[in-house]
Amino acid sequence: MRLFSTIPILLLIPSILIGCADIPGQNEGGTLSKKQVLKLDPDADFFEYDNKVYKTGVDWIEDEELTKGEKIGEISEGMANKLPVGASIFVLKERKDILIVEYDGKEKRYLLQAGE
Repeated sequence: MRLFSTIPILLLIPSILIGCADIPGQNEGGTLSKKQVLKLDPDADFFEYDNKVYKTGVDWIEDEELTKGEKIGEISEGMANKLPVGASIFVLKERKDILIVEYDGKEKRYLLQAGE
């Protein structure tokens, strides 16, 4: 009889431990930090704007038909890990979660990094 009451407890413990796994951004419902982005992708090309992290290299945003809007700022020291200081940041007319950065005749699209 005692064995039958112990089995459910033993089955419950692994479920609790798995549910507490440390996955960056999981169940946060908000944006990811620079540290979390780098933990997920150590080679990420990202920048921080308005306390939000944006990352490039997301395939589907390259295929989107997007219209560049107004310039909202420039990359400053410590703001990005691979972009040059002075690169221009633009909003899009169609979406608020993607920004465009221009420098040296290049244009890159960056997606807001959000948790689940």
